[in-house]
Amino acid sequence: MSSSRRHATSTSANRAEYRKAFLGHVHKLLHAGYAALTPSAFTNAEEDDITGELCKHMKHLTEVAPSAQWMALYSIHDQDPVNDAKRDDDGSVRLGKRRPRLDIRIVNKHRVPNAGFCIEAKRLHRSDSLGDYMDDEGLNAFIKEYYAKNDDACGMLGYVQAGAIKEWTYKLQLRLLKDLSTRACTNKQAWTKTHAGKNGVVGYLSRHLCPDSQKTLDVYHTLLDFV
Repeated sequence: MSSSRRHATSTSANRAEYRKAFLGHVHKLLHAGYAALTPSAFTNAEEDDITGELCKHMKHLTEVAPSAQWMALYSIHDQDPVNDAKRDDDGSVRLGKRRPRLDIRIVNKHRVPNAGFCIEAKRLHRSDSLGDYMDDEGLNAFIKEYYAKNDDACGMLGYVQAGAIKEWTYKLQLRLLKDLSTRACTNKQAWTKTHAGKNGVVGYLSRHLCPDSQKTLDVYHTLLDFV
C-alpha cells in the first residue's frame, strides 16, 4: 500500500474513532444529566422547564465538577440561536430575536472548528405529540437542514410524560416506516435500537438522506421516562 493510501486510511480511521468517542460522550452527558433529576417532579412540566434543568445538571458536570476528565472539554448551550437561518416566504436571513433556537447544543471545545451536537426535545404526553415530534420544529427541522446544516449527526429527545416508553418507541417506529419517503429513510435505516441503559434511558437511531444537500444524517433518538 502506498504512503498516500496508508495516510488516507489512517485519517479515515481516526475520524471514525473520534466520531464514535464524541457521540459516546454526548450521550453519557445526557444520561448523567437525566440521572440527576427526579423524574416524578416533571410529569406535568413544560418542555422548556425540563430542558433547562437537564442542561443545568450537564453544565455542572462540564463547568464545575466533572466526574471524568473529558467532560471539561465540553460546553452545554440551551436555547441556542441558529445563525443564517432563512425565512420560508422570502428567503431573507432571520436576525436577532427572530432566529430559531435549538433546544440543546453540546459542543466539544477541543477541536477547531468545534464539533457540535444539536438536539431538539419534545414532550410525549398526548395523542398529537407524535406530530410535534416529527414536524418542521422537530425531526423535519434536521432533515430539511433548518438545524445542524453542517453536521452528520444530531439528536431528538422524547420526554415521556404519559404511557410507557415501549409504547412511544413503537408509535415512532410505525410513523417512520409509514412515512419512509417523506422522512427520506429506507426501511432498514428507519429505526434501530442503539442502547437500553439504566435510569429508564432508551436510545434509537434513524438514518436519513437530506433532500437539499444529499448528505446522510444520523438522528439519535433518546427517550426519557418522566412517568
